[in-house]
Amino acid sequence: MSSKRDYYEILGVKKNATQEELKKAYRELALRYHPDRVSADKKKEAENTFKEISEAYAVLSDPQKRALYDQHGHSGIDQKYAYEDLYRGTDFGSVFEGLGDFSVGGGFFENLFGDLGFDLFGTRGRKQRANSGNGSSRRGRDVEFNVSVTLEEAFHGTEKTIQFQRDGVARTLTVKIPPGVDSGSRLRIKGEGEGGQGGRGDLFAVIDISAHRIFQRNGSDLQVEVSVGLTRAILGTEIRVPTLDGEVTMKVPAGTQGGSIFRLRGKGMPHLKGRGTGDELVRVNVEIPRRLTERQRELIEELEKTFKTT
Repeated sequence: MSSKRDYYEILGVKKNATQEELKKAYRELALRYHPDRVSADKKKEAENTFKEISEAYAVLSDPQKRALYDQHGHSGIDQKYAYEDLYRGTDFGSVFEGLGDFSVGGGFFENLFGDLGFDLFGTRGRKQRANSGNGSSRRGRDVEFNVSVTLEEAFHGTEKTIQFQRDGVARTLTVKIPPGVDSGSRLRIKGEGEGGQGGRGDLFAVIDISAHRIFQRNGSDLQVEVSVGLTRAILGTEIRVPTLDGEVTMKVPAGTQGGSIFRLRGKGMPHLKGRGTGDELVRVNVEIPRRLTERQRELIEELEKTFKTT
């Protein structure tokens, strides 16, 4: 019996998922677990996860392989395809269309798929152009610059003026930050790197999202905590909830328990290039009074008696 996880489970989709649903699920997972976007201590784990989700997508995105997997499971795939054959014909590049100048692949994708004949994001072509001819024709070195961005700026989009060294000379440049960027996003500005006989390299603005005082971010979703009084949680109420686009009214149904989480759809972070919006997850904390007046205690004790008789 195979020890591999179910491909549908890996991608988090149903067995009747469409090709578009598969593509969307793989794209989100690939960006989340890209090893260049995690800390050094989590890189190995991210590499293993990325290979797992890529294998799942390679099989399920191919109608012939998917049918074989649906009928025989992993054993059918393992008997018919060698590992390198598993990826042939899989159009990984189309999954990431629309990212423009964002480099979310680079060397890792090439290392993972390069020996299988794939050229994701045109990385091989860029390297061939950079290294063609003799040493004097090579393009200049790429330059990286960290850009700190607030969560609000990442939500709405912004412009940042940066100062950096290029060819030993200080340079000032305005960089447009599109809505939806996350920590680790790499924005490429063509031709702003070091000079060379084959042309200038590129400048990569590496985004760093600063911590927010009330919101936590998980991919395209936001998380926030709000407090509700005990009686309002029991009876139900409406409360005002902060979002990055202003406050909204949220209904808290009667009998809400402390720690309950409600979803505000479409109130999270925008996806890059305007491809949808995440949600906001609101955790409700029920406030228990620390001190009671004598009358309040009497009323609560009476209430407790009514619960015991029902």
